[in-house]
Amino acid sequence: MDVIKTRVQDMPAYLYYTPPVPPEKGRPGVVVLHAFNQKPEDVERYSMDFATRGMVVLAPKYTDASDGVATAIRALRRLKSITWVDPEMVGLFGISLGGTVSLLASTQENVRFVVDVAGWVDLADLYVFLSKFPKGSPQKYIADLVKSTLGEPEENRELYSLASPITYADGITGSVLIIHGSKDEMVSLSQSQLLYNKLKELGRDVELVIIEGGGYLLVGKEEDVINATYSFLSKRGIVA
Repeated sequence: MDVIKTRVQDMPAYLYYTPPVPPEKGRPGVVVLHAFNQKPEDVERYSMDFATRGMVVLAPKYTDASDGVATAIRALRRLKSITWVDPEMVGLFGISLGGTVSLLASTQENVRFVVDVAGWVDLADLYVFLSKFPKGSPQKYIADLVKSTLGEPEENRELYSLASPITYADGITGSVLIIHGSKDEMVSLSQSQLLYNKLKELGRDVELVIIEGGGYLLVGKEEDVINATYSFLSKRGIVA
């Protein structure tokens, strides 16, 4: 089925959906958030797939965590305002930093679901993990970037806590699917396990899917991510 892709007039984003034009009312919607140093085109595989299955997709561009949450909230509200989208069936899907942003945004704007694909939830733990890698590695680069902004966790524990989704776990809305690769060397699997355990403790509707052999951004495992997402959404009546 052909997917219609259009630029959103009032924000840097793309909208994806399938005919007819306009579509029938009551479609579920999803905001798709890319990873750090990416753009919407880098996650278009997911946006296109979601659209072919009847969802209305809005994929915005953002820079980092500093503007990501505000961008995600704005995108959610924009998507909910579309007359042929069911505002009660709108959620978030994010890769890596996009997953982190999705979790944080859901604490400020009610959603039906969140799909967190290997996002970090405890920034202090992430910093410690990345700091162990050698100078010149992508991991060390991110650790140094965090340090240049927030300092060491021991010096600014409160700031690290304020930036971490695990701090706001009781405010996360919607059913939550957490997906993580078993061989992710950028965001440790323990980050997703920590969130899963916390949400289970809070009695929330949450699932954790570990994709064996999956690395950072789950490159080459996109079909596994899509299948896990659709299984989760269909069991909850969000998609057919």
